[in-house]
Amino acid sequence: MSYNITKFPADVSRLFKPRPPLAYKKPVDYPLEKRQTCPHITGVSQILDKPLAGYLSDFPQGSQNKYLQDYEKAADSKNREQRELENKLSEWDPQNDPNMKDTDPYRTIFVGRLPYDISEVELQRKFNEFGEIEKVRVVRDKINNQSKGYAFIVFTDPQSSKSACKEYGLHRGIEIKGRTCIVDIERGRTVKYFKPRRLGGGLGGRGYTRADKMARLSNNPALRYGDRTSRRPGYEPNRFPPNWAAKPRYAGPSRFSNTATPVPSSVPAQGRYNSQDMPAHRPVGPAVSASPVQTSYRSRTARAQETRQTPKAEEPDY
Repeated sequence: MSYNITKFPADVSRLFKPRPPLAYKKPVDYPLEKRQTCPHITGVSQILDKPLAGYLSDFPQGSQNKYLQDYEKAADSKNREQRELENKLSEWDPQNDPNMKDTDPYRTIFVGRLPYDISEVELQRKFNEFGEIEKVRVVRDKINNQSKGYAFIVFTDPQSSKSACKEYGLHRGIEIKGRTCIVDIERGRTVKYFKPRRLGGGLGGRGYTRADKMARLSNNPALRYGDRTSRRPGYEPNRFPPNWAAKPRYAGPSRFSNTATPVPSSVPAQGRYNSQDMPAHRPVGPAVSASPVQTSYRSRTARAQETRQTPKAEEPDY
């Protein structure tokens, strides 16, 4: 397809002109008819004839992909853990737990994330402030008798358990031996379809540790910024001298108020970037009373009131 470039302006016609031909460059390789293999290099077929023949006879269908076996083992392990978890969940019956038999679930609270060396007596002393305690049970391992980090406390009055849960709450927590422990109601016998964390349930999340983390970061900026004390790389917290005085606020007249005219103070002030004395530009201390400043500004309401108060000129009655 050809274009008649005469109908276009000169600057547009130049866009359709062909570019100059490409410069000839000498080839960097031999032409195809002159290419040949070095006589000192031979093929690898003589070396691989016997091994390949033995491999094909031993594995006519090819070898197995062993990396797929690792994937299958991981999947089987996950399925096996899931089946074990389902079996434990089917055996879990908090209503018929012999350790909590004849106890009221609405008088029982759950305390989790406990230190592993805490005893029942120490836990009882910690919660005696809410009322009389009937029973304290720290859940321990059946084999080595080591604490699992959570316990159940039974009060004699249901109001005591409500007060404990209301005071410490689930995400607020209580500090015991340097650890923030959670306090909650006993959900196993009071909440339908509830499952503990060890059986794949729980409430999820660790909101009670978020407050500790934020407090730790705010108290120690090095944990947040590393060796620096601020996010800004060139920030110096002590860049001002200790005797640096903050600038006093302006207390001069305003067009909206009848304040006194400030009197310049003769107290010398220090410069920002040096320690030389400089005359103060702003007053330091209370302003000296003087004659009120008269301004010509009037608000809309004031002007309207003045207009209403002005008597109209009486027209003569003819």
